[in-house]
Amino acid sequence: MNPLRAYLDAWLCRDVSAARAVLDDGCVVVDSHGVVLRGADAVVDWLSGWIRAGGMVHTVEIAEESESDGVITAQWALEVTWQGVRAQVEGRSVAHVRDGLITYLREYTTSGPLGDWDGTWQP
Repeated sequence: MNPLRAYLDAWLCRDVSAARAVLDDGCVVVDSHGVVLRGADAVVDWLSGWIRAGGMVHTVEIAEESESDGVITAQWALEVTWQGVRAQVEGRSVAHVRDGLITYLREYTTSGPLGDWDGTWQP
């Protein structure tokens, strides 16, 4: 299992130690909402707080994954509960890996449901 899959699996299992095990001490993680976490300890604190607040990942489905020259990307769909609301979230993660550890992770998600272009711009 590559470090990105292990990190996503740690969220699914609510296993903070497993997430920490694949992060470089000096990693930078940029959450899809713009939160920048500097260092593995910051990520651990953030994940721990999210779990304590009732956050839960129910499913992780990887649709597409690639790995080349120390960069792993994965397109995924998650089913999560946050603040009592269960929802589907689709996105992509880009992880830079050195010596088997994530040194940089950037996550992107859609801000709403996907839909076909109908020729009009939406606000």
